[in-house]
Amino acid sequence: MDLGIGLRKLVEDYCGGMRGGKKFKGAIAGGVSMGALGPDQFDAEMDFDIGRKYQVMGLGTACPTIFDEDTDMVAVARNIARFFANESCGQCTPCREGTSWVYKLLVRIEQGNATSKDLDLLLELAGSMGIMSGTTICGLADGNNWAIRTIVNKFRDEFEARVRPSLVPLGIGAT
Repeated sequence: MDLGIGLRKLVEDYCGGMRGGKKFKGAIAGGVSMGALGPDQFDAEMDFDIGRKYQVMGLGTACPTIFDEDTDMVAVARNIARFFANESCGQCTPCREGTSWVYKLLVRIEQGNATSKDLDLLLELAGSMGIMSGTTICGLADGNNWAIRTIVNKFRDEFEARVRPSLVPLGIGAT
């Protein structure tokens, strides 16, 4: 198989197609820290330019994980966050505290106990934790953030469906 093969071709011609005839929903091109491909990116070329072209970090291990139409992307994000929280060595504050916080927010969202403010906070954490050079020893925090941020951004409707709106109470006599 050549570098640059399209993901759809890889799945259909070399892997027997989508299991049970299900529709493609998304994929991780290789390694969870690379981020997720969305439903409109099934034709992504599996090459070293995948990051630039499809808003993922890169090709990584080039061992794709494919999600079908029934995959719960909130559960995928929560599972990835659990992995990163468990893998943190605890030496760096952004990773030690941030990965656990991201995981707790995703558990709350998955269970339907979150508000839209929790989703905003999740994206703020995933956009800032470990982003400043020299604040972490390794790339674990960045990998966690990239994975979570791409999943939330590319499957936002699934996350929004699980959170309650943050309502501002109306004053007395307001209509």
